[in-house]
Amino acid sequence: MLTMPGGPVVVSEKTLGALVAIRREKLVPQLYTAPVVMARSNFESLANVLPEPPAWLSIHEDRPEVVLPTSCATAGESELATLRLALAPPPDRASLVLLEGPIKERAKLSFIKAEGVVSLLVAGYRYGKLSAVQPMVKALQKLGYADILPESTTLEALWRAIDDLD
Repeated sequence: MLTMPGGPVVVSEKTLGALVAIRREKLVPQLYTAPVVMARSNFESLANVLPEPPAWLSIHEDRPEVVLPTSCATAGESELATLRLALAPPPDRASLVLLEGPIKERAKLSFIKAEGVVSLLVAGYRYGKLSAVQPMVKALQKLGYADILPESTTLEALWRAIDDLD
């Protein structure tokens, strides 16, 4: 694994932006005991929706010198900043990266532990922090975050699995 136990949780601009949009950003510190960090450039991109970092979020300087696996090197600037921060040399190396879209899957293939918004929502539900997942996903769709959500067939399977949990 390129990520390592005991490190911080690095959150991407897109993940935090989606959680802020549905007013569920506090799920992150509720689910993870590790420090939560974000690259400065990513946080600055969220200034219109999050003018100040919440107490649980530390803003770290970008790490442009960190070399990424080739499968991740073609990501957008925001994702690159997130991954570079996550793969900073120990002891700053992340234990988990909260990331969205195809880059999340490429990161996983590169042995980087990564999760996305839907995983956070399901974990929040499983740990009693949310009463339901489906309304949060529908809200994300309505608010313009459909690009970070799984395909409809995958969501249908997720709803069935959640029903089976109950």
